[in-house]
Order: sequence, then structure tokens, then C-alpha cells
Amino acid sequence: MNADCFTHTSEPYYMNQIFNLFGYSYQELRKDKLKNKYSRKKLQEKFNKIKGKGGKKANLELEDYLRNDLLSNYVELNKVKFELNYFHFVAGADEINENITIGFLDIKVLLPTGSYMEDGEYFAIECKRLNKLKGTHNYYVNHGVNRFIERQYYPETSTNMAWMLSFMECEEERHIEDSVNIVKSFNSIMNLKYKENVLHEIGKIPHNLSLDYTVDIYDSTIIRKDKTELQIYHVFLDYYELIEP
Repeated sequence: MNADCFTHTSEPYYMNQIFNLFGYSYQELRKDKLKNKYSRKKLQEKFNKIKGKGGKKANLELEDYLRNDLLSNYVELNKVKFELNYFHFVAGADEINENITIGFLDIKVLLPTGSYMEDGEYFAIECKRLNKLKGTHNYYVNHGVNRFIERQYYPETSTNMAWMLSFMECEEERHIEDSVNIVKSFNSIMNLKYKENVLHEIGKIPHNLSLDYTVDIYDSTIIRKDKTELQIYHVFLDYYELIEP
């Protein structure tokens, strides 16, 4: 796939380019994995060999693996195509409040300031594995969106934008569901549990990115506990055909 199919804009230059980078990287990953799929069994054997059998639950191990593979083998290798050489995508970074670790970001995107990097300039990407099962939807909201509401993420920064990145996958075909229905479920949960924190429901206001990508992206705005607004992009990657037993 040629990167020329993606639109390059200058305002806001880094966000458009990062969406382009992830869109391109996902397409490259998809081409590779349709030929050589992820294997749950082989990955579990790999986890047990490297970390022992007393590590994380299998579903969390897989989530981390999918994130790490996307970042190290596709995003980092392709960022130069989108003039993002000085951006760093850090997996599993601490969130710190008054020198105390209060959470772990799935991906911390460090932004260049001038000609150098400053740790204070970053935005967060929270990753989740998703299918139609209600438990994954509740986890996405309660242990994803709510971490932004409660300021567990961005405890010491005025950053007003974040991503939620979903790997849509399942073990049984009957659990396949598209992002449209999943978003409806998210909005129902948000309106039931966090209605006072909803300014714009997910997908109710179209995002203003003028990009040509093949992943589903929905915009939303929440009100955090300190009454500040946060824009969250909900990005869905289709892994249904990429993982085998």
C-alpha cells in the first residue's frame, strides 16, 4: 500500500499525520497477518516460556502483544513516511502525580517541542480488546474512559485530547460485531453511569479530520471531574480475521 493515498495536512499537523501513520501501519499489518495470522495457542506458549505461567491473564497478555507488535514492527518503522521522526510512541508508560505512579498508559506519544523532546508534551492512547460481549464494553468505559474522567490519566497536564484504540477480535464468530453497534453500547453505558460527564456522545458530532483512512474513528467530548473538557477519538482496528486459535 502506498502512503500517497493518505491526505497530508498541516493543521493540526501532528494529529492528522499520526492518524495517517496508524492507518497506513494497520493496512501493512493486515496484509502481513492475513498471510501469517496470530495464533492464540502459540502466543500463550510464548508468554509462558518468557514470563512463566504466573503472569497476567491471557486476555491482557494478548492485548499488550497486539499493541507492541503494531508499535514496534509498523508504527515506529513507518513514522518517517509521515514526517514524524521526532515523535516517540512509548508502550506501557507510567502516569505520575506528585512523583507517585497512579496508572500506566498503554501508549504515551511524546511530542517534539522545537528541536528537542520534552516529557511534559504528550498525549495518551488507551488500548482495549473488544467484541460484542457486554463485559468488554463495560471494561472499556469503566477502566478506559473513566480513567480520563477521574484524572488518573493526565493528572498533571492540561492536555485536552486523547485516543481510545480498540483491537476488535473474538474467539467465536458469533461474537463478531461492527464498530457502529459497539459505539451504541458505549453510549448507553456512558449515559447510564456517567451522564454528567458526557458533553458529546461518541459519534454524535463528526470529527473534523480530512483524512483518507480505512479504520473507523468516532469523536466524543467528556467533562472530567475538575470540570475541564477532554476530546477523545475512539479508533477501531478490525482484527477478526487476523487471529486464529
